[in-house]
Amino acid sequence: MKLNIYNKKKVVKTYTAEAYDIEFGVLEDVVEAVNLDGIKTGSNAEITALAVGLVTKSTGTVKELMKDIFEGLTDEELRHVKIKEMGAVVVDLVRYTIKEIAKGSGSKN
Repeated sequence: MKLNIYNKKKVVKTYTAEAYDIEFGVLEDVVEAVNLDGIKTGSNAEITALAVGLVTKSTGTVKELMKDIFEGLTDEELRHVKIKEMGAVVVDLVRYTIKEIAKGSGSKN
């Protein structure tokens, strides 16, 4: 995952993260903020709609999530991120969360 920090239209810093393991508390926040019952097909449109819901209903959770994923990211830098780039990260996270929940529900104990 990648997140650019801008000054006007120029990229001044880029954060990257190879992988991200969502902790249960963060998963709980994501599940509270989105309606997973709305997933019927798992299409990109459905997942994007869930991600938009997360961003609009829970900006605090999204900010903390971004700072957790991209080590060293500050609140001030977050103010200079393009929303479409942050949205792409959130879509990836929602997709990952759904996939992890599905794995857990299909496993045998």
